[in-house]
Amino acid sequence: MNSDFWTNTIWYVILGLITVLEIVYFMSKSENRSLTLAFYLTILGITLNFETIILIFLEGYTYYPKLLQNPPIQFHDVLAGNLFSQFSVSATIVLATVLNLRYYWYFILAGIYGLIETLFLALGIYSHNWYQTWMTVVLLTLSFWLAKIIYLKIIKGVKPIYYYGYIYLGLFPLDNITLNWGLMLTRHIDYSTTLFSDPIHSRFFIVWFLFNLLAFSCIVIHFLRLNKIYKFLMIAMLYFVYYIGYRLNLIWIKEGWFLLLSTASILWMYLSVVIMDQLYKSR
Repeated sequence: MNSDFWTNTIWYVILGLITVLEIVYFMSKSENRSLTLAFYLTILGITLNFETIILIFLEGYTYYPKLLQNPPIQFHDVLAGNLFSQFSVSATIVLATVLNLRYYWYFILAGIYGLIETLFLALGIYSHNWYQTWMTVVLLTLSFWLAKIIYLKIIKGVKPIYYYGYIYLGLFPLDNITLNWGLMLTRHIDYSTTLFSDPIHSRFFIVWFLFNLLAFSCIVIHFLRLNKIYKFLMIAMLYFVYYIGYRLNLIWIKEGWFLLLSTASILWMYLSVVIMDQLYKSR
């Protein structure tokens, strides 16, 4: 076993195991597990969207989990560490919401995460650039209140625009983290590093753009009663965008895999919309 496991990776694994226990616990206590799972995916989508801005584009901090050996780019290991963090934070937010914990627990739990962050800093497995630990405590405390408001609105019933928004947020972990990131890690797909001066910003801006194009298109196709011709044209437009991106070298796809991977990306995004819709319908 790599020596980095016992100095870096083990701490992220412990955090991951605690996260699994939290999820198992709040799912076992939930009166509507489908709704709770959908809510967790929505909250996770919020945290991951926030992290896209803070971690990738504003470069607030860096993770060193030493989890991925020989990744396509080293930044993927940073992303892996971030996923452990955000899955954990989201699980705790949902735990507090589903169990209807008293408000003073919001401060206690936020403080615990502040201590965890301080520990990770001391261990050298995480570092700040401009970000500070107190920001985590403040933002997490506010997140508990926001999650509570969202959860109560979901239970009571929400207007379509909010419903679509909750589904859109849940698509981030369902689609972007599973299929797209997986294809990048296995070197089947990658994105241009020259669109902007910073190659990381360039690569993940394209990822963000494609994700949103696919997500909004598939939400429209699924929910709006469009004529079959319009649905066909929207799907054709998605293939066209992939093809243009491929020809302009904005999207790199392993030779011979273009049709399969572009189809898989479109189909999985649509299935993700269907999954989120079915989970939320259980309310």
